[in-house]
Amino acid sequence: MMVTRVADAGVEGQLELSHRVLPTGEAVAGIGGELDFATAEMAVRYVSHVIDEHPGPVVVDLAALRFCDAQGLSAIVRMAGYAERAGRPFRLASPGPSVVKIMQITGLDRRFLMRPASCPADS
Repeated sequence: MMVTRVADAGVEGQLELSHRVLPTGEAVAGIGGELDFATAEMAVRYVSHVIDEHPGPVVVDLAALRFCDAQGLSAIVRMAGYAERAGRPFRLASPGPSVVKIMQITGLDRRFLMRPASCPADS
């Protein structure tokens, strides 16, 4: 399992990036801290590099993400588009309540968040 951590000196403490490759070949890129105007471009470059380096599916783990604004959501959409163009399956894992809420407000929940099979559909 490979793990890489990156933190930009200009945004130290605001954005934490890491990735590991699971034995299954799935690359898991972790984004923690704040995904916003100041950090979105760096996150897109990082995840794009992970997509380029690993031929398998890509999961972006948002468990450690504390804040995400509109630029952060745009970054996630760009990451997904990059993965799609590269022919890589892409999904999000463990978004926190605030990220889920902004995705629901913008309608991105329909693209990125799967309803568990055991939950009945909303009427």
